[in-house]
Amino acid sequence: MIKCKSKEKYCSKIDLIRFSKKYILIISIIFCALLNSSLVNGQELIPSLTGKWLGTVLYQATSNGFTSSKDSINLNILKQSSLEFKGNAERISNGKKTLWVFGGYLGKTGRNICLINEDNKKMLIGYIMTNDLIKLYSWDNENNRAIVYILKKIESTDNFKSNKQLGLNTLKNSR
Repeated sequence: MIKCKSKEKYCSKIDLIRFSKKYILIISIIFCALLNSSLVNGQELIPSLTGKWLGTVLYQATSNGFTSSKDSINLNILKQSSLEFKGNAERISNGKKTLWVFGGYLGKTGRNICLINEDNKKMLIGYIMTNDLIKLYSWDNENNRAIVYILKKIESTDNFKSNKQLGLNTLKNSR
């Protein structure tokens, strides 16, 4: 507190030089720490989706409410170029197996995902929860139901190639 000349009262006045040195240093340290930790903890911007994905129905909603389902979906993402990818899928619904080819897109952040069936233009949309977990939403006009799938990556194309090479190297070494 600094004594003011008028009326001999104490006025609250901030010493800007001391304030600025002390708090600007603290604020800049906190800012750098937050920025650094968000970069370290963040996932890569564009995740690698190539490989095999196995999915089951998390839940479905019909006009009767939420019901259980044994339906499943399997994706085989064959190639990826930045935010676009292509592959084929196998969907089992009510015991009926359907095979289809799809094209897909990731959002700019690499987290939102859209799959488009190239045959009938039906779409599945969702988001990437982690690098090996995807949640997809679908609307089934035939059965009038909304379906939520959860997919887990079971085999990466990169891992598959390296396992093949590792197997070949093991065979050569054992001869």
